[in-house]
Amino acid sequence: MELSAEAHVPAAISNFFTIGDFSLDRLSPASDLHQVGAMGGGFMLSRGVRTRVTVSRSPDGRPRIARLVVDGDPGYRAMTTRMAIEMLLNDLPDRGLSLTIEQRMEVPVGQGFGASAASALSAVNALSAALELGKSKAEIAYYAHAADIICRTGLGTVSVIYRYGGAGVIVKPGSPGVAVVKNVPVPDDARVVTASLAPYEKSVILSSHEMKARVNRLGAQALDASSALTLESLVHAGEAFADGLGLESADVSRLLKTARTSGAMGASQNMVGHAIHAIVPEREVVRVAAALRSDPSSPTVNVYDFGAGPSS
Repeated sequence: MELSAEAHVPAAISNFFTIGDFSLDRLSPASDLHQVGAMGGGFMLSRGVRTRVTVSRSPDGRPRIARLVVDGDPGYRAMTTRMAIEMLLNDLPDRGLSLTIEQRMEVPVGQGFGASAASALSAVNALSAALELGKSKAEIAYYAHAADIICRTGLGTVSVIYRYGGAGVIVKPGSPGVAVVKNVPVPDDARVVTASLAPYEKSVILSSHEMKARVNRLGAQALDASSALTLESLVHAGEAFADGLGLESADVSRLLKTARTSGAMGASQNMVGHAIHAIVPEREVVRVAAALRSDPSSPTVNVYDFGAGPSS
């Protein structure tokens, strides 16, 4: 027996969010996380994570991930992907499966691009396709949602990327199929230009009561400011949120100024990462990207189309 399938899931950048009234310290794989999540806004990207899963019989009859390789690295930790796959394996009637998982990252990791969510979701989608499980998209995506929250790598990204594209606002938190997402129209000529510097430890924010209170206050204001559901209102709500949160380093602040003055309609810090995203008309993309690349911090600069949703 050997079955395999491949799935691609777009990444997403959050530009503002709120944290629900729950304790991350008390969550486990056995927790019911259907009502747990975040509200907030963001942008789905045209690139994300591609995963191939190959399934064979386990030699000892126990479910296992025999090999997980990320961008050619067999030692990559990939904790969110591992947890999502293990949770799904434990719910299958056939426990004697051995998996080989190969992933290719198309976005920076640990810098506010939703890479952990996209990795976990693409992995469970590929496993579901390989085994022809017949479960709904929301049922499969739940495993990635739960793992993302428990591992403190995200709070609501999976609930958006499992089916949506473009831009949007989560107005009711929860798991895929429970969360309510309102789409924001995106002009055909709009692009996302990003500049990335370094990973950011998101769990620092998620574990701080003081930071959680500030996030929720600013996030509520951003939800109000983006209620018109236009790209402009979403962009500017994110700018105000990031400015108020105060996590910008000197390099990030300078990159934001550079993007805004060189032709972007708006720019803000990725939530959360030492990275920025700018929404840019296509005619200004070359100029904005060149200006960001010339910054003394030597950022990694990428240009993305808006994403259209997962595929397998």
